[in-house]
Amino acid sequence: MHARRTSSALILAAVVLCSVAASPAPEASPLDADAIFAKTRAAWGQGTYPRYATYATIVEFRNGPKPVRRTWDTVEDFRHATVFSHKFSREETANPPPAPTGINIAIPFLSHLNEVQPVDPVGHVAFAVDQDYGLAPAERHLIVATSATDFSATSRKLPVIGRTGTRARDYDVKLVETLQDEGGTEYHLALTPLRDPQRYRLRELWVDGVTYLPHRAVVAGIGNRAPLTSVPWRIEFRQVQGATYVARETALHAVDYGAAGTLASLTVTFGEFEATPLPTGWKFAFGMSDDRPNADP
Repeated sequence: MHARRTSSALILAAVVLCSVAASPAPEASPLDADAIFAKTRAAWGQGTYPRYATYATIVEFRNGPKPVRRTWDTVEDFRHATVFSHKFSREETANPPPAPTGINIAIPFLSHLNEVQPVDPVGHVAFAVDQDYGLAPAERHLIVATSATDFSATSRKLPVIGRTGTRARDYDVKLVETLQDEGGTEYHLALTPLRDPQRYRLRELWVDGVTYLPHRAVVAGIGNRAPLTSVPWRIEFRQVQGATYVARETALHAVDYGAAGTLASLTVTFGEFEATPLPTGWKFAFGMSDDRPNADP
């Protein structure tokens, strides 16, 4: 009798265990898109930026049959969020257009000066290599210096500390998909601005599932004036020495400058990045810009 009760108990226990094993595991709660976005902002804020950096801002496009390339020597003061770039590109400096004199004299070894230069409707740019498009935890307002003197004077001022504390919701954030590849997990977010869409330009964001740092984004325009503000752009980020920077910006549509031309394959690439405690060198000591370059908002 005792053996029969023991056998029945063992059978009942086995049935219970099998039932537990067969029952599906409880579904994991869906990922909170707002939490992912908040972690991305926090991860950006943990970056350590140098005092200054020099870099080349390279603008490339096709205006008709010829490719156009312009390289702008740029320096940024990260502490004061101030950017300065030369008024004249490297290409213009190396091959300046001839001044109109009314006299046409052909000199063989200077013949390149008479070549018709391709039209560049984009013109002078002064873009920040650490443009965050609202991803930084504290709001930043970038300043464009119009001369090396102004840039130097700004660097002697007390730094402006971004507004801290809890930020209001800037976007309605949705998790589009969770991707898996050889690099691990990546979150794809869609963002709809809750106010001022000209200022809050993020529309899509791809985020590393471990570090929460951004890989790339789609934004509604770059710069501070049309037509660069009128087309969507793909932004590619990179990490350098513990901080996040923009690597490249690519227009996703042709950019219409009216009579000046419609630009295809327009990209802005940030190269030759060099962190420095002081922006030394003749190019920043004597360069000046008396115009208003296309800059970050």
